[in-house]
Amino acid sequence: MNALIRLIRPTHWTKNLAAFAGAIFGGRIGQPWALATDFCVFVVFSMASSAVYILNDLCDVEYDRVHPTKRFRPIASGEVSRGTAAAIGAVLAALSILGSYFLGLGTWLCVLGYLSMNALYSIRLKHVLLVDVICIAIGFALRVLAGVYALGDLPTAWIVICAFFLALFLAFGKRRAELGEASDDIESRPVLNRYDARFLDSLLDGSATTAILTYALFTASSGKNPSLIVTTPIVYFAVTYYRRLLQTSSEGAQPEQILLNDRVIQGCVVAWLLTFIIIWYGDLRFFG
Repeated sequence: MNALIRLIRPTHWTKNLAAFAGAIFGGRIGQPWALATDFCVFVVFSMASSAVYILNDLCDVEYDRVHPTKRFRPIASGEVSRGTAAAIGAVLAALSILGSYFLGLGTWLCVLGYLSMNALYSIRLKHVLLVDVICIAIGFALRVLAGVYALGDLPTAWIVICAFFLALFLAFGKRRAELGEASDDIESRPVLNRYDARFLDSLLDGSATTAILTYALFTASSGKNPSLIVTTPIVYFAVTYYRRLLQTSSEGAQPEQILLNDRVIQGCVVAWLLTFIIIWYGDLRFFG
């Protein structure tokens, strides 16, 4: 049972919290049905993402077996057979498609797009320079879109590109941390041979700057309360703190673990959410 739990990687489900963007940015946090609906989107994407992780492990089993830590993954170590893993992945993918169907056409298409893109990613695209990271960022944006569509809303262009560039920043950070771990990850992830530290640092700085700017523009130009721009310093601090973390440790290789364990990042998330809620529901107006 422990091997099966590790197979579906529940710690990675924190990425699917992006589905709650629909309730948060739609001003529906106080509506139980909206939270329940986005929770269903979270569950659907958790099943879909677990199916993707299983497929990725099946495709990478030979690489994982020569990695000092990845060799302990359930499929690579032989704790779970390939046939069993494939069956579990297929069931999870089918359940996610079926579940998303009842959440509306937009959400269903997002889940189908996510599964299709990640199937291509696992088979081929993860070996293509830059395309590998762009696929990860698109997957994050699809989570956000699914949460918005499930509530019957239309997302603004600003929130989509903001989510995309934030995910791009995290993905480049993951590659930078992997590159810093030298030969172990390069052998198990061949695409790292096509990156170098200077190139990734420039991509990190560019995506970080763009993520902060697009978030600021979202708060000021999306037609919502422009006073939400006061949350921008929190976003700026969180992004730059994470950027610094990449220079001082290898934790950036697992951004989901940082969200679960780093008190500073957790504090930023709580501070941002509380400030957003107070301004939105208090209808505080500091700017015209």
